[in-house]
Amino acid sequence: MIKIGRSFAGIKLQQIFFPTEKIMTASNGVAIIGIIQSKYPLGVLPPLETLQINLTKSEEKLYLDMNKSTRQQIRQAEQKYDLVTKADPTPNENLLIAFRNFYNTFASNKHTYKCNAFHLKTLKLLAEQRSLLITSVEDSLGETLCYRVYVIDGKRATSLYSAAHFRQTADKSRKRLLSAAHRYLKWKDMLWLKHRGYIIYDSGGLTSDPAIRNFKLEFGGEIVKEYSGYIATNLFGRAVLSIRNWNLRRGLRVKT
Repeated sequence: MIKIGRSFAGIKLQQIFFPTEKIMTASNGVAIIGIIQSKYPLGVLPPLETLQINLTKSEEKLYLDMNKSTRQQIRQAEQKYDLVTKADPTPNENLLIAFRNFYNTFASNKHTYKCNAFHLKTLKLLAEQRSLLITSVEDSLGETLCYRVYVIDGKRATSLYSAAHFRQTADKSRKRLLSAAHRYLKWKDMLWLKHRGYIIYDSGGLTSDPAIRNFKLEFGGEIVKEYSGYIATNLFGRAVLSIRNWNLRRGLRVKT
């Protein structure tokens, strides 16, 4: 279980990743607890469908659990492209900023949410606790092709972000390279974690986006149900969450 706390817009928040307790108690003054992937419902938290890969399996079994096309692209990445993967379990601020800039370009092209100041602070707080892993893959010229970011606790690694600039090129050969590199990085991440004693590789949730969902399912694993959301601990917290939920229903973007 990983805990981080901060104040945002005068509100004292606590985020808890992978809770191991059935009842949550807030630290003094905390108005809202953000729960990320709990095994337990913890009241009214909505369910989250996620995909988990058992890293205690042999490397051969993990490889064979992936679909044929994914295995082919990984082999292609190894044999055709001169790729270099990197994994940093102690990322410094420069790496965090480099990732954010890369990700926000990806988010702009995909028309999705960016990694804003609140999210960057979350990454910094996780890094301070040695609970953040950033991986990347580079081409032969040293250009970063893909990033992946995980929350880690020594036994479980859960995907928090992934980004590759597929939409920035119309060149088919470049798209094939990026597709292979993205899968190759994920596979190398699984092995990096396995060799360091990790037990679970978690996809971070299966979305309704068919392309993202199918990409995650390509790697095998078991679909499980967990719970994520926010819990208010006092009247002020409940009022803030009511406003947030109202904004979400109206389709407005909110930062928390």
